[in-house]
This record gives sequence, C-alpha cells and structure tokens, in this order.
Amino acid sequence: MLMGSIARRYAKALYSLALEQDRIERWCDALVGLQATIDASPALQDVLSNPAYTKEQRREVVRSVAKALSLDEAPTSLLLLLADRNRLGYLEGIVRTFRELADAKLGRVRAQVVTAVPLDAAAEKALAAKLALATKTQVIVERAVDPGLLGGVVARVGSLVFDGSVRSQLEALRRELKQ
Repeated sequence: MLMGSIARRYAKALYSLALEQDRIERWCDALVGLQATIDASPALQDVLSNPAYTKEQRREVVRSVAKALSLDEAPTSLLLLLADRNRLGYLEGIVRTFRELADAKLGRVRAQVVTAVPLDAAAEKALAAKLALATKTQVIVERAVDPGLLGGVVARVGSLVFDGSVRSQLEALRRELKQ
C-alpha cells in the first residue's frame, strides 16, 4: 500500500506539471516508452535497481536513457530525483498512475483484449470501434494472446467483461448438457 501511495504522489506531481504545460499525452507516451525500454533490458533494470551501482552511475544511465528517448525536462528531472533517492523501483507504479490520470483527462479507457491468435490491424480497429460504441468513450486496445481460448475474444474494459471466446461457449454448453 505504501508503495502505491508513494508512486501516486510522484505521478500526481508530474501530472500537474504536464497539465500546466499542456503535455499530458506527450509525457504519457514518453513514460510508457521509457517503461517498455526498461522492461526490455535486463541490464538496464539491473543498473537502475542494484544498490551496488553508485548514485552517480545511476544518474548517468538515467541521463543517457532520457536523452535517447528525447524525454522533456520535467520527466527527466523526476527520473533523476528517483535515482537520487533510490526510488526507481517506483517507476512502474508512477507510469501506471500517470497513464490512468491522463486517460481520465483525455476521456479514454483501456480495453485488455485477449485472443487465441494475434489480431491484425483491421480487426483491432473494428473491435476498438465496437467497444467504443458499447462504452460510449474512446477505447485504446491492449492486446494479449492466449491459445487456450481456442478462438474468439475476451475484452475487459474496466469492470465490464465481454467474453466471446470458444472456451467459454464450450464451458457453457458442457454445463447445459450436465443438467
């Protein structure tokens, strides 16, 4: 709980700056890109989380990553502050919270969509449009693949779940036949 509270404070502070500077969407995309970069690099994760590296070594890595990703001054300053205070472990929570605040401000929701096979761009766009009609808001699709579904799609938007998977239909048929 404490970790979420600390991450939320940092995210809200950065969000306030983004709001003042009209940079919400830009910084949200940059933070998500930063998190993806860190997630994709075990070596980078090690440098940012391992106390064996000095504060200055971590600051130098943060500066390099920020420069490579063309981060604005405020997000870069936040990263340097986190590095100085050994709080880079909170970054994932900060990014998640900032994204939630940005989505709320921009009037959009995220849908976690699971399919048995990867969706092509046209199918993803059509699915996003149908979910937008159902939820009456802009929908951003986050994809995942689960071959166990056998076919169809399961979409979760907030607390709503739309389950059109073959697996759930077979399960319903099995329950019906048992009765």
